[in-house]
Amino acid sequence: MEELMGSWIYVLIAALGGVLGHMMRKLGAQQPIRVGETVLQGVGAAFAGYLILLGCRSLDLPSDVSGVIIGLCGWLGADATLMLLQTYIYKKLKIGEHADDEKKSN
Repeated sequence: MEELMGSWIYVLIAALGGVLGHMMRKLGAQQPIRVGETVLQGVGAAFAGYLILLGCRSLDLPSDVSGVIIGLCGWLGADATLMLLQTYIYKKLKIGEHADDEKKSN
């Protein structure tokens, strides 16, 4: 139960980062902030943050380091975070264009 509560805190940090990051980007571009879009960005960031949390735990990173990584990934937003994860996973599994890059370097 304690681990579940700890997970929720990280997920909320990611969601908050996603909402704030989205709002700051909209304000910087002088675009209107829409509530539905902002909520969706927060939910997406929470999902991406949870995936990052699982990765941090599998690497046995300290909780404060995990918090920083998860918060920054939330701030970047789900799109950017999931793109980074996708690139990493493709390289590890050696699939797609990243596998071709590795073959060329060998």
